[in-house]
Amino acid sequence: MTSTGTRARSHPARGVAPALLLSLALACLAACEDSPPRPGEPERPAPPPPQPSAAAAGSAASSAAAEPAAGAGEPADAGTPQATPAWQGTWEGRYDAKKGSVVLPPKVKDAARQKDDGKQATGAGTVTLTIEASGELKGTAKGALGDATLVGKVEDGMVRASVFPEDPRAPNAMTGILVGKLKENVIQGEIRVTGPDALLVRESPVELKKK
Repeated sequence: MTSTGTRARSHPARGVAPALLLSLALACLAACEDSPPRPGEPERPAPPPPQPSAAAAGSAASSAAAEPAAGAGEPADAGTPQATPAWQGTWEGRYDAKKGSVVLPPKVKDAARQKDDGKQATGAGTVTLTIEASGELKGTAKGALGDATLVGKVEDGMVRASVFPEDPRAPNAMTGILVGKLKENVIQGEIRVTGPDALLVRESPVELKKK
């Protein structure tokens, strides 16, 4: 009875000792971590700074994207009046169409074109152009060359427009170009067109002035 009881009471003591030793080891380890390094012992690296969470980083990026850049949306020349381009406006002029010249290679004869006596589609007419600030132009022509529409553009002081007959099925429907140069308040150029069979070639200088 006595020996058995003694053994029964000794079991708790055996379980307490290892737990006590483990607690003391952990406490010692914590103290060593917090204590300064001993002389001759290399310094312990500093713990890394805390990193921002992914949610915080995403929120900061969203705020930066939502905030407009300084001066964004403001016109560069706000409050500065823009000058009217010299070509902007409506221009009118006249032409006097005559038989046009055609340069052929040496020793080449064009019997069909030589039959053109220069009596058809010759004479006076008018040209009207409306030019926007962007340089885009539209216009009309009326007279000996027939009714026509002009479409083109002004670039670097040069006026270039295509001439299209309003009735492409007309016997002498003339198609061609108008090319001119803007000089102060005058457009000096030339209109050159040809008939549907390319046998009639007509040309004329043209001078347009702003209305």
